[in-house]
Amino acid sequence: MNWAFALLGLTPEADVASVKRAYARLLRTTRPDEDPAAFQRLHTAYKMVLAQVTKATPPAVTTPPAVPQEAPRRPETVQPPAAPPPLQNSAAKTAPPPAVNLGALANEVIRAAVEAEDSSALLRRLQQQPEFWSIQVKQQAAQVVLQRLFQQPQPIAAYCMDALLRFFDLDHVLSGVNPVALQALRIRQRTLRELLPEHHHEFARRIGLMRNGLPDVSSLRKDLAFLQRPFRWMRTAWASMQSQRSHRLARLIQGLSPTGRFEDTPVAIDRRQAAFWPRAAVTGALLTRERFMLYTLRACVWALMIICAVTGLVATGSKVGSDSADWHAAISASSVLGSTILGGWLLFAGCWWFDQWQGQPETAPTRWPWLRRLAMPLLCICGVSIQLSPWAHGFGGMLSALSFVFSVRRFRRRTPAKGELLLRAGRMGPAIIFFSLILGAPLAHKMDESDFLTAAMALLGIALWGLDMWLHRAHWHPKLARN
Repeated sequence: MNWAFALLGLTPEADVASVKRAYARLLRTTRPDEDPAAFQRLHTAYKMVLAQVTKATPPAVTTPPAVPQEAPRRPETVQPPAAPPPLQNSAAKTAPPPAVNLGALANEVIRAAVEAEDSSALLRRLQQQPEFWSIQVKQQAAQVVLQRLFQQPQPIAAYCMDALLRFFDLDHVLSGVNPVALQALRIRQRTLRELLPEHHHEFARRIGLMRNGLPDVSSLRKDLAFLQRPFRWMRTAWASMQSQRSHRLARLIQGLSPTGRFEDTPVAIDRRQAAFWPRAAVTGALLTRERFMLYTLRACVWALMIICAVTGLVATGSKVGSDSADWHAAISASSVLGSTILGGWLLFAGCWWFDQWQGQPETAPTRWPWLRRLAMPLLCICGVSIQLSPWAHGFGGMLSALSFVFSVRRFRRRTPAKGELLLRAGRMGPAIIFFSLILGAPLAHKMDESDFLTAAMALLGIALWGLDMWLHRAHWHPKLARN
């Protein structure tokens, strides 16, 4: 016990207040993060001396620990007392960690990280916690803090999260924490922090929502309030008619989702809204179901606006008590114009979908693979058949021209490298020309100029389709694949 009093610089007659003052004085030079062994030795000495001075009787500090008493013997046979244990053995003994409420301590750490505006201030606040002077408590608290953050992320800044990991020694690969999950947690917490009203300018700057070189906070708050409402078609139609509103909503949802999936957006965002707008505002040649619904909704709104505008013009220009035939003619004309707009869009959407369906690679999953392979020649044959029929003579040429365009686009998107393509086309060129002459010569004598042009486009479309199918013959059967 003498080593404990000597380490604290006290005598056996010291009281409890003197022991605490000496311990606090030595803690200024013995830090747990700088010298853990020396701190553990000081803490053990403090516990032993404090327990000794709080007893009612003065401690016997000059004698070794008590040993079992034996029966009295003769003086000449009495053994000398055992030597006191070495100093290093006593210092190696570790005291049990103090009783700490880890749940409350973890909540206090998380609250400090949320409220902190500076990483250095957060580190100073954590270092002043006496519970973290114990290495065991510090390690256990780190596990509880990470577990609670993964279960329920908090709006913590990235620099505060880095300071928190650095304090608990979890900012390296040997800490045992999954770095991918940790990065996802950091992004999710940054998003939650940017959703706070005082940090909306940071969110607007990150997603590129700017106006006159400054973050457009007003538009951001308006879009956030819109996405938090339940999905309604009337509100969707009104939002789709506004300039660039759909693309802005899609960009906002992508900024709220750290992994790119709408399931990972914050709970406050409506799930149907989060699933609809990114796919409705997708750019490029992809026609998704949400994009088709949005554009169809726009076409219906435009058709309705045209009908109302024409009817209003007729109403303002007509006289009171005029014949109702004028009204019926105006309404019929406006209805035809609106139906033409809606029908034209539906026809264009159908061609868009068919072109996208035909341009998919052979490995793409589909419900009817052979229907997709045979759809192009069937379309060419239908165009020639309609052209030869007397009841729809003009539509056959349009259908053949459309099938030829589809064949060219299908061939271009599904062909391999250009060098290999030219080599294969050169090998198959004579065969293509031969079969074209055989099939085209009889038709040239029995058709006029328009019919022959229709048949020529259909034959070229079938030829391109046949060349494309030959290039992908390995998908028909394994035996057709080249060695």
